[in-house]
Amino acid sequence: MSSSTHWNSTEETALINFLVEHRAEAGDNGNFKKSVFERVATHIAPLLTKGPLKQCRSLQNKWAAFRKTYRTVCAIREVSGWTWSDTTGASIGPETSSTWDDYVAKHPDAKPFRNKAWVHFDKVASLMPSHSDTPEDDSSSDNEEDALAAPVSTGKHTREPTTPAPAAKRVRASAGVSALQEVAASVARFGDVLAAALAPPPVLVNPTPRHRLDAIAAARKHETWLHRFQLLVLIDIFRTDVTACDVYLSLLDDDELRVEWVASQINLPNPISSFI
Repeated sequence: MSSSTHWNSTEETALINFLVEHRAEAGDNGNFKKSVFERVATHIAPLLTKGPLKQCRSLQNKWAAFRKTYRTVCAIREVSGWTWSDTTGASIGPETSSTWDDYVAKHPDAKPFRNKAWVHFDKVASLMPSHSDTPEDDSSSDNEEDALAAPVSTGKHTREPTTPAPAAKRVRASAGVSALQEVAASVARFGDVLAAALAPPPVLVNPTPRHRLDAIAAARKHETWLHRFQLLVLIDIFRTDVTACDVYLSLLDDDELRVEWVASQINLPNPISSFI
């Protein structure tokens, strides 16, 4: 992650909450596709307080850092002799300070959790795979498959039979069976024709994705008075509410009313003229 990328606690919490709400889109290894992080970027854009808007790569790197922190905390919780607390972390006192110092010397990422917990642990844990976050070695499963496929040795040498196995006999269908098969095929073809004839006519109005794209394109063209992050908020509204897309497109012929409506949707204060 670039050193110029600044994260505030509100952005971090919003990122994790969004991933929790969309956990069904996570892969088996606890990772998310790029398209998910692109939606997160739009979702957290209004929370920006410093630096440039977060791009997809910054969000992916932040999630990777959270996963690393999760593994760090898990390791601390497993150390014998320490008592983990959701408030005071490893709860290191005078009697355990020497073992802690030795541990941090080998695991410097553990240092922040000497007497402080990690507020995101439970939510990140809910997004992690059921087993270790480290990719499993596939060689073990390959070996097991090889073992199952290999013949079991009995300690005796066996010879392969020299006489080939008899070929399977072909079963010749009777005339009656063939006739029934032809009738079944004819019925199936008739069903296809009937289904095509009864199919409803194609919908002539724009589908929902087209509405969204039209609304977003119009907003980029007309709402030049919005700041970039405010435009992202409006786009996110269009993404989740097709009715808002319809209302917006219907107001394109009335600039003043459209601007007031947009301002109300993204919670801008009045008067509107100060933003144009």
